[in-house]
Amino acid sequence: MGRALHLGSIATVIGMGIPPWLELDAIPNPNQRSLASAFFLLAAAIGVWGAIRREPFGLRIATIAYGGSSLGLGLFATDRSLPYLLAYVTGLIAMNVLVYHDRAFGPVLAAITQEDAVSRRTRLVVLRAVGSLAGALALAYGLSVALLPLFAIDVGSRDPVVALVLSLALVLVLLFLARLPERPSVRRGFSRDS
Repeated sequence: MGRALHLGSIATVIGMGIPPWLELDAIPNPNQRSLASAFFLLAAAIGVWGAIRREPFGLRIATIAYGGSSLGLGLFATDRSLPYLLAYVTGLIAMNVLVYHDRAFGPVLAAITQEDAVSRRTRLVVLRAVGSLAGALALAYGLSVALLPLFAIDVGSRDPVVALVLSLALVLVLLFLARLPERPSVRRGFSRDS
C-alpha cells in the first residue's frame, strides 16, 4: 500500500499538469508561448522530483506554476467556467495534501513486511486519513459552487496582469492553507527530580 500511495501521489502531480499545459496554447505569440512552456516544464519537472523524493518544497513550485497558468489564463484567455477553476484549485490542494500523506505514511507502510493486527490497523489509519481528505475536499468544492451566485456580480478589474497577480496570490494562500507540518513538533517532557 505504501508503493500505491507513492505512485498515486506522483501520478497526481503529472495529471494535474495536463490542464495548465493545454492552457498555454492560448498565448498568441509563439516566442512567449515557447518561453512560458519552458518555464512550465521546468516547474513540472521540479514538482515530479518533489513527489518522487517526498519533498514539499519542489511541489510548491509546481503548484504555483500550475495554479498561475490555469487560473490566470483560464479566467481571461480561455474563459473557463468558475466551477471548472474551483475544481482545479481543489485538485491542487488534494495534490499537495496527498504528497504530505505520502511523506508521513509512506515510509511506515513500506516498513510493514508481515500481515498482522498492527499492519492492518496502520493501513486502516491511512485509508481513513485519505478518505477524510477526499470528503473534506468534496464538501469544500460543493460549498464553493453553492456560494458562487453570491459572487456573480460583475465587478472588479478585467486587466490580465491584475488577474495573474490575483491568481498567484490565491494559489499562495491555498498553499499556506493546505500546508501541513513537515516535521511534527514533539513535546518532550522533562523529568523533574523531587
